[in-house]
Amino acid sequence: MKARGRFGRKAASIVGILAMLLGMMIISGCWDLRHLDRLSVVMAMGIDDDPTGKQKMRVTMQTVLAQNAASGNKLAVEGMSVMTFTETGDTVFEAIRKMTRKTSRRLFFSHTRLLIIGEDAARKGVYPLLDLIERNPDIRLNIAVMIARGTSAEKLLQTTTLMDSIPANQIHDTLDINQSAQGQEYLVKVNDITRNAMAGKQQVAVPSLVLEGEQSAGNDEENMKHIHPKVEPKLSTMAILKDGRFVGYLTTKQSRGLSWTQNKVKSTVVKLDCPRSEGNFIVEVYHSKAKMKAEKPKYGESQKPVIHVDLEVKGSIKEIMCTDLGVKEESQLEEAGKLMDAAVGDEVQDAIRRLQKELNSDAMGWGMLVYQEQPSLWKQIGGRWTELFPDVSYVLKVKTDITDSGVRVNSIVK
Repeated sequence: MKARGRFGRKAASIVGILAMLLGMMIISGCWDLRHLDRLSVVMAMGIDDDPTGKQKMRVTMQTVLAQNAASGNKLAVEGMSVMTFTETGDTVFEAIRKMTRKTSRRLFFSHTRLLIIGEDAARKGVYPLLDLIERNPDIRLNIAVMIARGTSAEKLLQTTTLMDSIPANQIHDTLDINQSAQGQEYLVKVNDITRNAMAGKQQVAVPSLVLEGEQSAGNDEENMKHIHPKVEPKLSTMAILKDGRFVGYLTTKQSRGLSWTQNKVKSTVVKLDCPRSEGNFIVEVYHSKAKMKAEKPKYGESQKPVIHVDLEVKGSIKEIMCTDLGVKEESQLEEAGKLMDAAVGDEVQDAIRRLQKELNSDAMGWGMLVYQEQPSLWKQIGGRWTELFPDVSYVLKVKTDITDSGVRVNSIVK
């Protein structure tokens, strides 16, 4: 009897294990399997105002045609590497679902890299346009956000590009290159905007994009058959948002001024006037570090804090068009460094003036700085920060170290 009992328990254990293994095989199957040939991979989204006024927005999707893109041939016999779908709706999701009347494949958003928002739509507010992206687990939050300047997001996404057969990739990669080599514009992602929106203590700047050339020629593969395309997307300057709404653009100079304060300048070139003659010389920056600090106002003074902005810059002279600029002595490099101090400081001051006095948008994050470093002061002034920000004083210090001037000492320019 005992032997049979032990055998029965072993048999029951074996049956139980087999049942578990069978269950694992069933539940771990590819229940959400999606075949690539049944998907339309969305690389970029564009959102504009509906020009007819019948609905709130006009949404465009740039999708990859895998059979053409895979060949690597921009002018493949089969056709273009991408196509776009456009629909209107009162919400983004409504417009996307309407697109199912035009495509035989399911739109797939896991590889989306770019969101372009038209000026008019941005003026009304970008937060409602991002809600779907935030809620949908199939859409990544590291999508780059840009503003369409002087054109529509739809036209930008319908413009063919020569360097990359997928226009969204060329636009995104151009932004990466500019940030690493020029520092005038920098990448801003969906989660950057939503994080600042939730905190409520810093405004946002996002890069803008224009179409340079004959806009009507963009939606044609003929545009890619020219050494110099008839039209091409081009980065413009940083666009400023206030409470999620577009309020204005910075200039080229102001855009880099903002980048200095946000530690977004990895490398750039600065053109400086010759100190005692006509012409210019060029300094390449290879290191930049900004430190900001919020100081409490002194007793008896106003409640507004004082912001200290310290910039440390390192660079080397790469080009000299001056007849009077020697770089042999240490003192001469120091003179060039002081000229850099003034030039960088001028860019930063111009950006601060525009943000404080004209746009009243704290895209530099001074409010967040006060909240983090002076919490007791923030409790007193946080509710009035928008009112106080235009008159907040700051102290700016720039220190540039010119480390070398290349392999030549004196310029050949006479």
